[in-house]
Amino acid sequence: MGHSSANSDADPSQIAGNVSDKVKRSLGDIGELLNRSVPRGTTVFAESIGRRLKVTEISVNNKVDEPSKSEARFVAEVDVTQGMRIINGPSV
Repeated sequence: MGHSSANSDADPSQIAGNVSDKVKRSLGDIGELLNRSVPRGTTVFAESIGRRLKVTEISVNNKVDEPSKSEARFVAEVDVTQGMRIINGPSV
């Protein structure tokens, strides 16, 4: 995965959820998020798939069964293509 110094923050208006716009910008671009967590020169498994993930929701809510605790919901979508199918396994 290439490391970029450009600001590639996600557009918070395109991400549902109750967290702040700052959090949506920070976590909403998965490619950039992975970029920040991987040392330079490291090969990343399924990098091309990670670049295609689109964050659609980031929320923090009280747990239903333990209201005194919180839980996060992070939803990302990806269009599955023929090239992503498992070889010698189920076809997509």
